[in-house]
Amino acid sequence: MKQVLRQILITTSAYICYLIAIAGFPVLAQISSDNTLPNGQTVVSPGTTPGLDFLITGGTQVGSNLFHSFREFSVPTGGEAFFSNTPALSNISNIISRVTGGSISNIDGLIRENYGANFILINPSGINFGANAQLNIGGSFLASTADSLKFANGAEFSATDSTSSPLLTISVPVGLQFGQNPQGISIQGQGHNLSLQSPIFSPFTRGNTTGLKVQPGNTLALVGGGIISEGGTLTAEGGHIDLGSVAGGFVSLNPSPQGWNLGYQGVTNFQDIALSQKALADASGPGSGSIQLQGRNISLSDGSIVLIQTQGAQSSGGINVNASESLSLVGTTANAQLSSDLFTETIGAGKSGDITVNTPRLVIQDGAAISAATYTPAAGGNIDIKAGDLLEVSGFSPINPSRFSNITAATFGVGNAGSLTVSTQQLTVLSGGNIASITAGTGSGGNLTVNASKLVELIGVTPLVFTPSEITAGTAGPGKAGSVTINTQRLTIKDGGRVDASTLASGPAGSVTINAQDSVEVSGKVPGSVNPSLIISSANIVDPSLQQLLRVPPVPSGASGDVTINTGQLLVNDGAQVTARNDGTGNAGTLRVNADSIFLDSQGGITAATRGGQGGNIDLQVQNSLQLSGNSQISSDNFGAGAGGRLTIEASHLVLSDRALLSASTTSGEGGNISLQTNSLLMRSNSQISATAGGSGNGGNINIGGFSSANFVTLLEGSQITADAFQGMGGNISINTKGFFVCPTCQITASSQLGVAGQVSIIAPEAERNFEVIDLPQEVAKPEQVVAQACRGTTSQNRSEFTITGRGGLPPRPSEQLSTGALISFEPANTSAATEVNNTSQLPPPARGWYVNAQGVLVLASQTPNPTPYGSGLTSSNCH
Repeated sequence: MKQVLRQILITTSAYICYLIAIAGFPVLAQISSDNTLPNGQTVVSPGTTPGLDFLITGGTQVGSNLFHSFREFSVPTGGEAFFSNTPALSNISNIISRVTGGSISNIDGLIRENYGANFILINPSGINFGANAQLNIGGSFLASTADSLKFANGAEFSATDSTSSPLLTISVPVGLQFGQNPQGISIQGQGHNLSLQSPIFSPFTRGNTTGLKVQPGNTLALVGGGIISEGGTLTAEGGHIDLGSVAGGFVSLNPSPQGWNLGYQGVTNFQDIALSQKALADASGPGSGSIQLQGRNISLSDGSIVLIQTQGAQSSGGINVNASESLSLVGTTANAQLSSDLFTETIGAGKSGDITVNTPRLVIQDGAAISAATYTPAAGGNIDIKAGDLLEVSGFSPINPSRFSNITAATFGVGNAGSLTVSTQQLTVLSGGNIASITAGTGSGGNLTVNASKLVELIGVTPLVFTPSEITAGTAGPGKAGSVTINTQRLTIKDGGRVDASTLASGPAGSVTINAQDSVEVSGKVPGSVNPSLIISSANIVDPSLQQLLRVPPVPSGASGDVTINTGQLLVNDGAQVTARNDGTGNAGTLRVNADSIFLDSQGGITAATRGGQGGNIDLQVQNSLQLSGNSQISSDNFGAGAGGRLTIEASHLVLSDRALLSASTTSGEGGNISLQTNSLLMRSNSQISATAGGSGNGGNINIGGFSSANFVTLLEGSQITADAFQGMGGNISINTKGFFVCPTCQITASSQLGVAGQVSIIAPEAERNFEVIDLPQEVAKPEQVVAQACRGTTSQNRSEFTITGRGGLPPRPSEQLSTGALISFEPANTSAATEVNNTSQLPPPARGWYVNAQGVLVLASQTPNPTPYGSGLTSSNCH
């Protein structure tokens, strides 16, 4: 019995709760007229399901505008607000509704009309669209929390001043007038159901979506004091989507083929826009779809996507994002298959849409992306990003590290990829972030340009998969890769970061051009790896698993591009490299550096190597000094059958130390030529200059001094200059210098083990030996006629002395080693303050004067001589 009573109590309680919910529901979801229109009031009648459905008729028609005024306007879950056309109303273009009662519009059902008109709803108190909210209207849809709607003739339909009769007009609406603190608009939903057949080579698969949707070719616009979409989906097939978040001011409505384009020139302050939980704004379709986001801080997270997929012959209108403070794209979907993304792509004959971003700060992190692609013969979209203060691209999905943050313009078909341009003060790319132009088809990759007025820094890699933080233009197909240009004050590349223009297949790699006013610093390797930090144009052989994923051949055949660096100072150290190499069968590109100074240290390298084709050329023009140390190298080698590249260096001073290397060698082809034009060349600690050849190839030629001779060329401590060959002829070595010094253990060779040795030519001008016979005068001049009279120094005068003793300085013969036995002594007049460098106590006393003995021999004396003068006329009465 007790159990039965308990069950009755529970059932009764549940029923009471149900009754309370039913009783309270109309308060939350009611539509009622405020009866404030001057002619013809809005009539709200029960629909087919009373309490859920509402039939709306009446209103005031003025020209093609139909005005409605509501005290409350909310549509319950599963309910409907049906704006019904009657025979009395015809030729309606715009249904314009206001809500004046001060309550939020909660819309979780269907808004429908049968006029085939545009629908405008303004409620200054706020608008919420639930997960079940839907639209079935013939034209465009605009929901706003503006105070009023303005018209072309100056008339105003206000939702905050309904006490006075509105001046209704036949004019078209031209804008939204906001108050100081407008309320927001929110959209809830289950999120999009987009998918990809392949993570790389396939476009989006678009399923049927619910949410807010307008008919193809129309506008869907939400403009309020803040826009929040939590899984909400907005769809305008081939039309226009506009999300605007304002803090007051005037938003213009400009007629367009899709309905309206909204302008925000009359707004000075903005509010935020947040898209999360797989929210979607989708203007894909056969028409020229476009999307605009305008706000203060705009964010996309949790795999939320702003998408335009061009499906027809018309070019897309593109995505335009303006954020007055920041734009952030963060993360992926929960399964890490889709990124939070701004994305345009074409699968039709029309060009893919462009993406334009204007904001002070842009942050893309944790696997998010901005992308424009083509899969057809149509062109891909351009990406133009202006981030006034900072652009940061960093990180990866913790669930799927291969999905890293990126900005990408790509082609996967016949069409060319669009260009990618970034403008900012500081660009930071971290933890495997990428800025990339890609071609995986026959189309060409777009050019990638970075303009960073202060700094570009590329640091680190993605853990485990080692994707570098990079600015890259690459090809994985027969199409030509785009080129990379970086304009900045300083470029810093560390811990495995890179600037890259590469090919993995038959298409040629693009070029890399860096203009860095102050400096370019490339340093280090990936922590725990041999992968160096790089500036590179290359043809790369990748791992078999990556070959299968990217659909590339085992060995690339495309040519490498050129690398050009213009900077004040180039620093390459700790295993980093600047290179134009080719690991396939193609030729390596040319590497050019124009700098005030270049410093290579700790295995730093400047290379243009190849394994099969022609070795790349290296051209370095250095206004001041070029220094290599710590096993660093500059090389244009060939590790295959091809010839080594040409190595040309123009530098005021060239210093090689600690096993540094200049090389244009080859394994079996012709050795490359090396030309060094420098004022001075110093080689120390087993450093090398090499143009050797293996197999049947001839050694390369080495020319030091150029068109004018060097001041000095010095080889010390086992350093070498070699142009050797194995079967072929040794190369020729020519050294033109004013001073030439070679240590006994150093080598200069142009030999061949089985062939003919090359020539070594050293041009070092000797002292002039111009002999001339002259007639001496017959009359001997008297000393007092040719020697000026002067006072003799007295022993009482203070005298300072500067003395060099020992056999230090340059050796008597070039073959001898340098000596450090030079001793310098400065002795002032006050001998007690004399300063000596090194210990001179064991040396002979220094010479303090000289005289000619009776045999006519010049003698250095330790004491000042006091010879008898030729005549007393040398002594003046004024001397004392």
